[in-house]
Amino acid sequence: MSTVLITGANRGLGLEFARQFAGDGWDVIATSRNPEKSEELQQLQKKNIKVSLQALDVASGKSVEALAHKLGGRAIDLLILNSAIYTRNGNKIGEIDYDAWREANETNLMGAVRVAEALLENVVASKRKQIAAISTGMGSMQALKSTIGFGPVYQYRTSKAALNMAMSILAKELELRGISVVIFDPGWVQTDMGGANAALTPQESIGGMRRVLAGDPMSLTGKFVGYDGGTRPW
Repeated sequence: MSTVLITGANRGLGLEFARQFAGDGWDVIATSRNPEKSEELQQLQKKNIKVSLQALDVASGKSVEALAHKLGGRAIDLLILNSAIYTRNGNKIGEIDYDAWREANETNLMGAVRVAEALLENVVASKRKQIAAISTGMGSMQALKSTIGFGPVYQYRTSKAALNMAMSILAKELELRGISVVIFDPGWVQTDMGGANAALTPQESIGGMRRVLAGDPMSLTGKFVGYDGGTRPW
């Protein structure tokens, strides 16, 4: 059976990814900074023996190295880089919180690259060989030309735009090794981050992304696509 590793699986999109993959019989490695405090993940693990909880702080090199060492050579068919933070304050000119901006880059950008680098050989050892990075339409510079919906949000937008570039580079670098790297816009989703008024439920967003992921991995590599499979502007 295939194995998926999900970062930031304790809530929101990551948690729904874990639920859906576990429900379909995948071996799920669900990571969070504090698994012992992730009650919903613990409940999922109790219901499904294929779910394992692992501690991971993507902003910590030591934490990432510790997980890589613990996994050893275990194959990971699909690596989902989902961990992200969205700070709601200090996000417009005159109020910029530069420490929070650094934290956003550390988690949303460098954390994703750090995990991909550390677990690359685990992905190589699998049959599917796929990496999926969860980005956002708010990281699109083309989309910003027509609207600034949701506000300036410097920290989140720039960290995700940089993630798009980093994952595009990674896709090019790994293509000859047969590794697929796809970037997703999950849409506006009803999570702690998206809020209760968002257009999509987690089930709809994750279900859509999983349908896209079910296709040929190499046909997706280097692309920025939505949960609905449509191409998103850079």
